Amino acid sequence: MRYHRDAGARPMRAGHVALVGLVSFALGAVLNADSLSGLANRQPFGWKRDVARALVAPIRWTSRTTGLDRPRRWIQEVAGKDTSVGNGSGEFVVPTSAPSRRGSGSGSAPGSTPGPGARPGSGSGGGGGGGGGASPGTVPAGLRLRRPTSSQPLRVWIGGDSMAQELGASLVTKLNDTKAYAARSEYHVSTGLTRPDYFDWPGYLAEKILPTRPEVVVVIFGANDAQRMEVDGKSYDVDDGAWQTEYRRRVGLIMDQLGSDGRLVVWVGTPRMRSSSFDRRQGVLDGIYADEAKKRPFVRFVDSRPVLSPAGGGYTAYLPDGKGGQALARQGDGVHLSLFGADVLATAVQKVIDADVPGRAPSPPGGAPPGTAPPGSTQPGGTAPVTTRPAAGGG
Repeated sequence: MRYHRDAGARPMRAGHVALVGLVSFALGAVLNADSLSGLANRQPFGWKRDVARALVAPIRWTSRTTGLDRPRRWIQEVAGKDTSVGNGSGEFVVPTSAPSRRGSGSGSAPGSTPGPGARPGSGSGGGGGGGGGASPGTVPAGLRLRRPTSSQPLRVWIGGDSMAQELGASLVTKLNDTKAYAARSEYHVSTGLTRPDYFDWPGYLAEKILPTRPEVVVVIFGANDAQRMEVDGKSYDVDDGAWQTEYRRRVGLIMDQLGSDGRLVVWVGTPRMRSSSFDRRQGVLDGIYADEAKKRPFVRFVDSRPVLSPAGGGYTAYLPDGKGGQALARQGDGVHLSLFGADVLATAVQKVIDADVPGRAPSPPGGAPPGTAPPGSTQPGGTAPVTTRPAAGGG
């Protein structure tokens, strides 16, 4: 206090300090309103999410009305971050053309046409927008893959949720090393098919991915999807029939969107999970992926469970390393893959891709390549079509 008196300054009163802090907090909230809205939206369905969204709504309205949301968006655009990944409406819609996505999105693109299985009041379509594709509501006829060369390799895109991080990196290396493929990968943490309000995968694929004309697409979803989902305004759990019907519809729409223009779609199932309850829910999702893949001649489902748990049991953290020892195949969270585990799964996925690419499929005397099933068939005792099942250790 003596310092302030000698310097001629007066300390701020407690009330002034509180007022300055409150104003600073309010300004920070308005400037960061989109982030707060995203945080509220990604909460599990329930009353807590409803309250959070109600509290954030007036802050976001103020931010957009005053234009105070723009500085943050400009900074993110300069940094190369996508600022418009949720569709805002919560509807799962496959656009018929590349949508104009400003802010957090505006839902379905103009002219979206409901396809087979669409719920009343929602849009759906089978075609991939932006880069050409099948007409809405139609299933692509089949594969039209060309023979790759080192000068003209097949374009491959690998993507999905956070499970695609290690798998994508490993698969890009393996494919590009062959000189027959030009592969790239990306992943988006905490995304999936149950929450288009948080991340709109159909819109993102139509606007960002399909226009790049990939010829082979590899996707892995599901790690974030075994949560409650809204269907016609009601919230359902994974075990509910309404949840499974809607999720099956969404999986089918994404498969058809990706399979347009003769692409090969490789859908990778989720591996065993350490948590028994989580593993059971993931099993429901894997069954849907396998069933929907079996209906489409251009989709190959890779069942990662026997690849990463080759003994046929449950969750396995270690796998044979091919040198007489054991290597860690999973991360400490009991969900994600280690680098070694990703290499094992990537080897299995590459075999499936090679089997459909002219000039890449092995041709052993007397039949199909080991570990593959002919198109349209299923593995004995299961439903997964064209699934590679390597020996213990995953190759």
